[in-house]
Amino acid sequence: MIGHSNNRIEAAVANGTAYIKIFGRGTFQTVADFRDFVKRSLDDGLAVFIDLSNCETLDSTFIGTLVALCMKSKKEGECMLKLFNVSDHVKNIFATLGLQGILDVRDAVPSEGGDFSPIDCTAHDKVEITDLMLDAHLTLSRINERNAVEFKDVVEFLKQQR
Repeated sequence: MIGHSNNRIEAAVANGTAYIKIFGRGTFQTVADFRDFVKRSLDDGLAVFIDLSNCETLDSTFIGTLVALCMKSKKEGECMLKLFNVSDHVKNIFATLGLQGILDVRDAVPSEGGDFSPIDCTAHDKVEITDLMLDAHLTLSRINERNAVEFKDVVEFLKQQR
């Protein structure tokens, strides 16, 4: 199981789609395994549907990683990564970061299939997590000047940690 306490990510694959459910908080602590699962799914040609109905919030590392995955997917045509059941709180975070038109946010998840189970966890060292956090914040900083200013200190701090 990814994360601790109530923070976890579960997935099922059915009918050419990877269905992912995020429970609790999506944070830098859970995002590496999430990223790896999504990349594998996209590389396998699957659409990725992410259900946020049980998600309290997403931190900037998780959001930046989502944006990077979506942008990578869009380079090859239509974005195959779609978000569903996004709370008003998370929608407000997306709006504050200027992500309208970047992330594909929908209302309700189409019928899903398969049995959900926790996605695989692998060991990620401090350097890998730091690099992932830096990449996420650089991605958000490239979206607009406001984000660049907002995350300037975070980016500098993470560069020094490498």
